[in-house]
Amino acid sequence: MRVIGLCVAVTLALGAAGTRTSGADREGSTMGFLIAKSDLGIHFGKFEEDCPQGFELTLEESYLASLTPAEKAWMLRPENSFEYGNAWKNDYLTGPGGTNVCSNPKSFKDDPHRRPLHGVASKVAYGLNLDGTSDGRATPKTCAHQKFEGLNGEPVVDNQLYRASGCSKLNRGTELQSTQYLERAFLVELRGVDNVKNDDHVEMSVYSMADSEASLKAGDGSDVAYQTFTITHNPRWRVTTTARIVDGVLMSDSIPVVHLSRRGGFAAGSANYTPGSSTFVGVGEFEFRDVRFRLKMNPDGTFTGVMANYRPLDNIYLSEYGGGRGTASTANHDCAAEYNVMAKFADGHPDPVTGQCTAISAAQNITGIPAFLVPAPGETRSAIPARSSAAK
Repeated sequence: MRVIGLCVAVTLALGAAGTRTSGADREGSTMGFLIAKSDLGIHFGKFEEDCPQGFELTLEESYLASLTPAEKAWMLRPENSFEYGNAWKNDYLTGPGGTNVCSNPKSFKDDPHRRPLHGVASKVAYGLNLDGTSDGRATPKTCAHQKFEGLNGEPVVDNQLYRASGCSKLNRGTELQSTQYLERAFLVELRGVDNVKNDDHVEMSVYSMADSEASLKAGDGSDVAYQTFTITHNPRWRVTTTARIVDGVLMSDSIPVVHLSRRGGFAAGSANYTPGSSTFVGVGEFEFRDVRFRLKMNPDGTFTGVMANYRPLDNIYLSEYGGGRGTASTANHDCAAEYNVMAKFADGHPDPVTGQCTAISAAQNITGIPAFLVPAPGETRSAIPARSSAAK
């Protein structure tokens, strides 16, 4: 017991040396956080108002809707169950070159078999006003789109990802996608915090944790506070910006690009994400563009709020795509139809040639709990290189 206690004490001491996570009651305090929650930003309002036409069709339902009444009646006869299963689990989900609707949803962009999704009809959503307009008009960096009323104090917000996929059974009805979208937790550090109620200048860093580390869970599955985490050694997964705190709410400046590791996630490889790449499915990171945070600093040392951003269309549902035929036939999900509706509602980063937007506004509701953050081996706190938010 003495050895265990000593180890715990040393661990906490080393963590405290890296980052103080107690209340910022001293000038220039540093606060570290583990992001224990990062959901899809789905607003669970009244279903009949959010999705008046019901859930989006599953892959099987979409197949049945493509048949004539006589064809449907024949397929649903018990003696034709083999032909029916083969038709929707193989023929209907397969496209050119033998690919399927989830392994490469982009290849089905012009497929007439993919029935358009309805999208969300709600007038309210989580998010922030990313484009700075009140009406969603086109700008040099965005495409024209409809605005939502905000749920976080802002009169208008952008969250087209919610509009596109908020009525999907897979997204709205499953705990994994709904409450913990990002496969690896990440870290946030606030430096130079003089007062958690009001501070006109705070330095904010966003990090992935070291590949070999994971968060300890309590008996109820929640993350344990005050753990020690090592900051990733990869500068690509570290970025720094500035923020301010007003009446206990932190607002960050915009960060052009944030990359976060998804190493160890389902079907995740080691490659960096490259826009337009044909190997987008197995990349080892998520990309977020024009990222802004709005976080409420809570009395218990946690924060809750939103991380608003634009997501490249082919860098969002990577676990679904990695599942390939299994996602399509077992989860009964039409990734291609979902990709097509995201392309329809995309509102950020227009292609300079076609004018079609290549990214979609999104929001992750996040919760940060106190944590100790230490530099990667061989680095010191003052020498951690991170991309500045001014870097493109």
